[in-house]
Amino acid sequence: DAMGHVNNAVFFAYFETIRIKYLGEIMEDSGLLSTELLDLPLILVEAHCIYNSPALLTEKLRIGTGISRFGTKSFDMLYRIAGEDGRLIAYGRTVQVMYDYISRSAFPIPDELKQYIADSQRNWTPPAFP
Repeated sequence: DAMGHVNNAVFFAYFETIRIKYLGEIMEDSGLLSTELLDLPLILVEAHCIYNSPALLTEKLRIGTGISRFGTKSFDMLYRIAGEDGRLIAYGRTVQVMYDYISRSAFPIPDELKQYIADSQRNWTPPAFP
């Protein structure tokens, strides 16, 4: 923006980029859902961002994510964006639903996929989301 800060809307693009990368790797590594990276069987139904500090256009940001909650058909992902100096820039949370675009309906998350994710994230501590 005019002040040299990253515009607030860009944070959702950051969340989307890391979400696609993270979930694509999980789907591929688990072998439980056969899918192309850009054809993930889910739909975003909710997105939040809490801004804590401006991100400067010239700085490198660190973005972390993980799955913090499973429902029957939905799951939450949390995001933490930090500046080069380690300061908290923003927290985020999104809710995704497993979704079949052909039948246009939600479907349950396979238990095997939930377990695979729980095992792969066992050393991950979700960031607190206020």
